[in-house]
Amino acid sequence: MPPKIKIKEDAILDVALEITRTSGIEGLNAREIARILGCSIQPVFRTFQNMDNLKTALYQKVEDYFNTYMLDGMNHRIPFLGMGLAYIRFASEEKNLFKLLFMSEALHVDSPMDMIAGDDNQEVIALIAGMTGLNHDHSKKLYVDIWLLTHGIASLVATNQCHFSHEEIEAILMDTFKGYLNLFTKKEEEQS
Repeated sequence: MPPKIKIKEDAILDVALEITRTSGIEGLNAREIARILGCSIQPVFRTFQNMDNLKTALYQKVEDYFNTYMLDGMNHRIPFLGMGLAYIRFASEEKNLFKLLFMSEALHVDSPMDMIAGDDNQEVIALIAGMTGLNHDHSKKLYVDIWLLTHGIASLVATNQCHFSHEEIEAILMDTFKGYLNLFTKKEEEQS
């Protein structure tokens, strides 16, 4: 009869998440996981075979956690603004997890337009189009431009380069949104 598995995948991932949260992905290794779980490294490698597989599973867990922030942001009176605020809040509250998702080699895109190609982002583009009356192409461009600004602020926050108040961030995002909306509205008027 094979030995009963005592250390479960969820326990290993929970510890990996905590290590990454406090020490960054650079601090994650099988020995530290085993030390915290009070076991040898064997359960880690029995479950994930290697550290790359563990990191892939961890990345998905962190991405799912990040999505809870984004869903919470959708409850804002202006959902698109709420998502930007939630993105920056995640960078502020979960610096190392933000760096894993958005400031590491795990994120590889050739252009910002590639980044928003996913189905979830199409829903955001549709939300922007419905909220602003802009066509699909301008809604997509507005999304990319605002995301680049939001990511820049979030990166500064995550690396402790800048400290903004919630009010400052909201004003920057809102003013930029209004500016781009005005620009794209004028472009559409000129084209018709």
